[in-house]
Amino acid sequence: MADAPGAFRLDVEGDGLAVLTFDLPGEKVNKYSAHVLLELERVLDGLAKRSDVKALLLVSGKPDIFIAGADVKEIAGVSDPATIANGVRRGHEIFGKLANLPFPTVAAIEGPCVGGGCETVLAMDWRLASDSKKTQIGLPEIKLGILPAWGGTARLPRVVGLTGALDVILAGKVVDSRRAKRMGLVDELVPAPILLEAARKFARGKFGTPKRANAAPDGGPLRAVPAKGMEKLLEGVGKSVVFSKARSSVLRETHGNYPAPLAALAAVERGFGKPLKEALELEVEAAGKLVGSPEMKALVNLFFRMEEVKKETGVAAGVSPRPVKRVGVLGAGAMGGGIAQLSADKGWPVRMKDIRHEALALGYAQAAKIWQEKVKKRRMTKVEFAGKMSLLGGGLGWEGFDACDVTIEAVLEKLAVKQAVLKEWEAVAAPDAIFASNTSTLPITEIAKAAARPERIVGMHFFNPVHKMPLVEVIFGEKTAPEVTATIFELAKKMGKTPVVVKDAPGFLVNRILAPYLGEGVRLLLEGVSMEAIDKGMRKFGMPVGPIELLDDVGIDVAAKGAETLSAAWPERMPIDPAFGRLVTATRLGRKTKKGFYRYENDKRVGPDAQAYVDLGVASPGSVSITPEALEARLIYPMVNEAAFCLAEAIVPGPDKLDLAMIFGIGFPPFRGGLCAHAEARGLAAVVDALNRLASEKGPRFKPAPLLADLAKQGTTFFGKE
Repeated sequence: MADAPGAFRLDVEGDGLAVLTFDLPGEKVNKYSAHVLLELERVLDGLAKRSDVKALLLVSGKPDIFIAGADVKEIAGVSDPATIANGVRRGHEIFGKLANLPFPTVAAIEGPCVGGGCETVLAMDWRLASDSKKTQIGLPEIKLGILPAWGGTARLPRVVGLTGALDVILAGKVVDSRRAKRMGLVDELVPAPILLEAARKFARGKFGTPKRANAAPDGGPLRAVPAKGMEKLLEGVGKSVVFSKARSSVLRETHGNYPAPLAALAAVERGFGKPLKEALELEVEAAGKLVGSPEMKALVNLFFRMEEVKKETGVAAGVSPRPVKRVGVLGAGAMGGGIAQLSADKGWPVRMKDIRHEALALGYAQAAKIWQEKVKKRRMTKVEFAGKMSLLGGGLGWEGFDACDVTIEAVLEKLAVKQAVLKEWEAVAAPDAIFASNTSTLPITEIAKAAARPERIVGMHFFNPVHKMPLVEVIFGEKTAPEVTATIFELAKKMGKTPVVVKDAPGFLVNRILAPYLGEGVRLLLEGVSMEAIDKGMRKFGMPVGPIELLDDVGIDVAAKGAETLSAAWPERMPIDPAFGRLVTATRLGRKTKKGFYRYENDKRVGPDAQAYVDLGVASPGSVSITPEALEARLIYPMVNEAAFCLAEAIVPGPDKLDLAMIFGIGFPPFRGGLCAHAEARGLAAVVDALNRLASEKGPRFKPAPLLADLAKQGTTFFGKE
């Protein structure tokens, strides 16, 4: 009986070039597991004994994929410190054998080369990469709550220099091949169609040449090129300044809530300039503290949820999405222009429509600004910029919309306006075209009542700014066809977004749950708590911005309109506060008018606006203090309560999807696992008790949802665990 095919295939050609192909059977990507590493070790041990090999070329057998890193499921399943240490040291040992082969080694990188894949090529002498957009190289482990522990923190600074390495490691960055070449991570950039041919020629050109310092077995300098300029300074007294600034930056960004960046920074700092063996042992120590931590478990769970979305269609099995070749956008404002830019950026021809030439011009300008920033950062060429802009077209009429498979509506947030636009669109659209509304609060079923064919009306709710916010709510109305939902779900994924399917209801999911957070933030302000205390407290909790800052960013008038819709549906839980109206009357609309709760200079928040307190009628701002625990109960627990109402109404399939939506929709702290997961960590009984106390003090809007109260009473959780 023949042996099962392995992950590695070695071919030694007549002239001494050994080509090692990584092609993991039965998988779409190459990834490391314990048995794959063992197989690699056996191959390397065999190569080390051969006298006929003059150079090794490592390639991938997967199209557009190099090495996707380690098997995250294996990592997630380990918590024993001894097992963790052994696993890290095994990686060091095996990659050390690769680094110390007695002949030059070359990697030909096509597609993602991340995590353990990047650490593989760091242990090699030379790295060639294709110029394909799909080629991405980096160390994203920080985003999983761990650190690059198979040599990443030890080798990368020695290859690309300290500043470049810290930039990649501490942010968990993955860079394209052009940037990798500029920073010295890649030696040669090659057109994708000829990568293998060029790599073979390159490897043969290294026959008989000395191995590079990168593979120095004594742990000496691993730098690919001699240090010069700033890097020489960093190897002296300047390095302490760099590490100090890096630590301050990490603390400013994370508020100390994420231990992995600080652990990685410490490993780099303590290992920089030390022999490689000592630097690698520091990775073992750091990994033992991070693997299995609550933060790691939360981030790994988030990773698995994102992977699940990639495999889903958003509807029942057997329903396939339609192909989308052209996209239409109605409304060229902030949202419409952003949607048009995103669509064109992913390669779709886009047709925009607005009622004013000035609005169309703003739509073009908004798209150009985003791409010009990429050109400025050398992440896009001027030729590519021109190509993207050529995909955008627009006018005041309906010309071109008959050829659009999907038209995304982003006009004024008024039901009558959206219904009028829908009727006009139906008069010109193809019979099977889809109308996707970007409404943030208006029910899709109500919008669809104006349609002759309501089955092709669906919600596609983006979050602002479109090019940055990862979530898209896909909302199906009462008559939306499953195929239509599946098409928009797939379209969102191809746009690079994370879609969550949501049942039609006022506010849908994210804005509905967010409303109490914003409303209670303003009520605290009216009670005398300063806006700085409210916002700073929530940032310390882990939110990207506090509720008062968020109101300014969203637009106070936009928030007021949303509040009206939600209050009409649930007047007891979401009463309208007159504060919104007073601010709108005073033309305090937020960042967009440079006047809101805060003051703005050059679009930068510069401090509270004292006049805002006056307009709100707050006599003694800052006279009331609040503890972090009380602030969390007042702002976060009402969101938990509304989440329970949403789950009871099946607005979203389950708590996993709800948590995913809140993390990607409002930036709920990923290290806390999501809103439902955080509530369970606090204890549902404790949450219910706090809400009951608030209900007796502040009113019925805090009354616990029946589902939440029942779960707390039964001692179970949102996720069904005892």
